[in-house]
Amino acid sequence: MRFAAIDIGSNSIRLLVAELPEGDCWGTPLETVARAGEPCRLGRGLHETGMVAEELIERAASLTHEFARRARSLGAVHVIAAATAALRSARNGDLVAARLGERAGIPIRILSGDDEARLMYRAVVLGLGQRARQSQCVVFDLGGGSTEVVSGVGHSPGRWNSLPFGAVSLTERLLPGDPPTEEAIESARAQIAETIMHGCASMPDRTTLLAGVGGTVTVLASIDRGLADYDPSALEGWWIDQQRVREIVSQLVHSSHQKRRELPIMGEGRADIIGAGALAVEALLDRFQAPGLVCSTQGLRYALVRLAAEEWAARG
Repeated sequence: MRFAAIDIGSNSIRLLVAELPEGDCWGTPLETVARAGEPCRLGRGLHETGMVAEELIERAASLTHEFARRARSLGAVHVIAAATAALRSARNGDLVAARLGERAGIPIRILSGDDEARLMYRAVVLGLGQRARQSQCVVFDLGGGSTEVVSGVGHSPGRWNSLPFGAVSLTERLLPGDPPTEEAIESARAQIAETIMHGCASMPDRTTLLAGVGGTVTVLASIDRGLADYDPSALEGWWIDQQRVREIVSQLVHSSHQKRRELPIMGEGRADIIGAGALAVEALLDRFQAPGLVCSTQGLRYALVRLAAEEWAARG
């Protein structure tokens, strides 16, 4: 049967339509029918106003409506739409969710940080397969407005935290300039590292497997692989040595906006925030003393599709 998920993030909105056999919703592989993503920037300016701006709400409503329509046209019997950090933190988050749900014809769930972190962890470990299932893992999802970090062993998540930064918010608060000055870069590095140190204090000192989800991570992996187009089959499980990660991060953070846009893999709405996101990835690599970074393409929306299948089965 076909199920769908719409992930309403702080920087983009993503769709996944997938087939799952009846039965074990969390064990069997899913077959992707369609996936899509569009920039939206719901988190833009939130740290200043605390509110999602009207023009951003309208774009998000249009995208959510279109993705819900597409999911139904592809035969999805149950669609879950869930919002994360932007609507969780905005003073008008509930009102925005109601407007998006009215346009799409489905309720919009605002996930707690706990739900988001644990769902994301399960999806990533399932996607990475055997090596993740037998390893101590730290999994992170670097979004536009928050970063979920979860430590665990195999399928079992342990400690987690939702860090109060993402690629959009870090860019707005810490990395002005095009390109940013060396002083701004070093100041941002220090502030990101301090936030991670406090937020992840209860987690292990090191990990053998550090896996990341999100647009920043897929850009890093695509550059390492030399890909001009996004290809999840080529990126899922791709490992980047820590020294190579540092080289790519330095390249991105010191480049101008125009120079980043010239990279074939750089999607619309990513070039201006990739530097800040790259610094956050580097800081997580340092915090957990990881030998490298594993790219995962199976983040929150993959878990939401499995949750949709589970809910459908529970209906009998």
